[in-house]
Amino acid sequence: MTTPASHPQPYAESAFESAIETDLLASGWHRYGGTYDAALALDTSEVATFVGTTQNDAWERLRSSYGGDRNTTQREFNKRLAREIDQRGALDVLRHGVKDRGVTIDLAYFRPGHTLAANALDEYHANRLTVARQLHYSPRDPSKSLDLTLFLNGIPIATVELKSPLTAQRWTVEDAKRQYREDRDPNELLFARRALVHFAVDPDLVFLTTRLAGPRTRFLPFNVGSHGPGQSGGAGNPPAGNPASPTP
Repeated sequence: MTTPASHPQPYAESAFESAIETDLLASGWHRYGGTYDAALALDTSEVATFVGTTQNDAWERLRSSYGGDRNTTQREFNKRLAREIDQRGALDVLRHGVKDRGVTIDLAYFRPGHTLAANALDEYHANRLTVARQLHYSPRDPSKSLDLTLFLNGIPIATVELKSPLTAQRWTVEDAKRQYREDRDPNELLFARRALVHFAVDPDLVFLTTRLAGPRTRFLPFNVGSHGPGQSGGAGNPPAGNPASPTP
């Protein structure tokens, strides 16, 4: 029987990252393009792409108010967006948008309650979901990175730390929790005023927290149960690759 040390590559955490990224991309997500602004904690290119694609008329009015220069408009709007998130919170900005120089810009579209009309979901489907691997998030310490960061229209909404017990270190979800508690500064802009949730993940278990507080950070389980969703069972999840069948 082979050991993880004999064939390290398939068991590396990078393989775990890759598997998750591949699944997300196959589901319609976009791959991160390297345009994260750590000082603003925004993916500025994704913000511009979403707004330009979905609200071109409003964007042109805003650009006119900034003298017509595209780069100036993008730079000033991104700074305004960052200030609004700092003041109101990311969720409120995603729900209600931002007004800049009298022009309202939406930052996300939510699924409508009624979807009978032919184009009812067009705006909702225009949202851009992006996954970034090893995002260097800190302007104070550029060497620090996160395993996965998830964005909605350029706004980071979730971070993920992955651990695999099949590596030589035999790390588990408890090590991911410890990393958040001990190695992630809750005062960093990404953690303090951007991402809505942080996930600690290994192949068997998932936990989440909505607020990093150093050693006082509390995690809650985010699992479907040992027999799958809606079925009576124990804590955790069904075995990987062998989802439990519904009870007849």
